[in-house]
Amino acid sequence: MVRMTYVSEYLARITITQVERMPALTGISKKVFDLLLERPLLSLEIKSCDNINALSSTKKGNYIFLTPILRADLLPRAGGVICSLQDKNVSLQKMKKWDEVEIVAVRIQVKPVCKGRIKVIEKKNLGEGVSVEVERTVRCSIS
Repeated sequence: MVRMTYVSEYLARITITQVERMPALTGISKKVFDLLLERPLLSLEIKSCDNINALSSTKKGNYIFLTPILRADLLPRAGGVICSLQDKNVSLQKMKKWDEVEIVAVRIQVKPVCKGRIKVIEKKNLGEGVSVEVERTVRCSIS
């Protein structure tokens, strides 16, 4: 959708809104989320079952939506960052606290593209990930 607003005789603002479906990674820590807005490239290690399953079919170059909001609290109009997936590695980690436990972790490298807002949420069963339709808006002025 394209909307043009005339500010004056010589200045116009154009707003382009596009809606895309993509997997959502929820519950990202606020500290990491703030780093996303500052850095051009960021590596994350994902251990949440929901987020790992959301990433399972995602390939390099696809877009993903990252938000600090928890899965249970996710509602339409919630904000986040649309990122391009640059790299993805799945690994099995062994942890030893009381017993030896194996944990699946996914290390991803993301490049922030722009901010976005959720329009439609598709919450699958617990542990199956979240898919969202995200509205991304680009604004520019023409004189």
